[in-house]
Amino acid sequence: MLLPSAAVVGLIGVLMLWAGPAQGGARALTDTVHYTQRAYEFAGDDHDTATAKAIAFVCDDKADYLDTPRDACERDAGGVLGFPRQYQAIFQARPGLPALMSLFIRVFGDQGIYLTILVLQVAAGVLLVLAARELGLPGLWPLAAEAAYFLLPSGYVGTRVLSEAASAPGLAALLYAVALLVRDRRRNLAVGVGAAAFAWLFAVRDADAVLAAGFLLLAGAAGYGLRRARTAWSARLALLAGGGLAIMVAISSALSWPTINQGITDTMTNHFTQPVPADMYVRFLHAEFRFWRVFLPMISDGAYLVVLAALGLWGVARWARPRVAAPVLAVAAVGPASLVLHPGDWARMLAPMWIVVAVGLPLLAVSWRSGRGAAERGERPDEEPEGESEGLRDASVPGPRFEGSLAADQ
Repeated sequence: MLLPSAAVVGLIGVLMLWAGPAQGGARALTDTVHYTQRAYEFAGDDHDTATAKAIAFVCDDKADYLDTPRDACERDAGGVLGFPRQYQAIFQARPGLPALMSLFIRVFGDQGIYLTILVLQVAAGVLLVLAARELGLPGLWPLAAEAAYFLLPSGYVGTRVLSEAASAPGLAALLYAVALLVRDRRRNLAVGVGAAAFAWLFAVRDADAVLAAGFLLLAGAAGYGLRRARTAWSARLALLAGGGLAIMVAISSALSWPTINQGITDTMTNHFTQPVPADMYVRFLHAEFRFWRVFLPMISDGAYLVVLAALGLWGVARWARPRVAAPVLAVAAVGPASLVLHPGDWARMLAPMWIVVAVGLPLLAVSWRSGRGAAERGERPDEEPEGESEGLRDASVPGPRFEGSLAADQ
């Protein structure tokens, strides 16, 4: 019953976030016009018709949610479609979401776009529950992780018609694959889910895929390089991430997809509408400094988010041994890395981090309860029972235990 319940929680979470304007934003934002235009083209419309439908969709949504004047909205949406081809290439390199939306558009018309986002977010919730359960959350606690996902900024970002909505299930699937790998369970399934997650992420938001592969490669290689902590899963993780990274870089190069350098150029030229400055990287560092100087004091207004993020990441680190927690935190690192490369819209850039935080918060709550129960019984909360091997905590039994998931590696 856990997975059907997860689907229901996901459905409720999406509908609640669509019930009215949240954080001053509609379901469709300006960037939505890029994805919907291509979706209509994939569905069979010519370029001009697809453009008109995409602009109408965005502006209808903004009018419903924000009472935005149509003429101003149409100018903005049409304007971004007129930016130079280097800017459009960034969205051309993300065919996955428009291709999926086109399938729903063919059957349900314009409402198929919203249905696509709904299906993606329900899938993200179910995959997050699978990952949370595999990481050791007992009973119905995995549903708490899914609920946290929708209550945190990841919920708002994931329910907009943007690429983050499509990358969320890919990142949740990657987290599930990592959990299977570190517990040395169903190795073929772990590799298959991991490969599928990389493929989907690469199709919908290649930057997330490349960053995740890079961080997981480092986590796997570091785990394998430490002789005292060497495990078979660290080698498999390194091979999966390294192989995925090599394939993605090769495909990007063959298709001439935008690189990190082009992303920085986009930032420093206002979407390629201004000349490239000779000292672009120096100016980028200055822009980075200015952003963080403004952003860090600004987060005091939302200090509770900082506290929740810290607690969630600490929950992951506290629940598992450091070498086991490292690959899970590597997935979270995609968010801060994206923000460093694209200083600005922190809510969207940090979305991958919140996915891991959503799992970490109930992990912390369960470990705290287990520790308190051990203290009441006069046991040491961090005591590892004799015969148990190092790995993830198993909270399905009273008191703090460590599941022998790594016994085969020792």
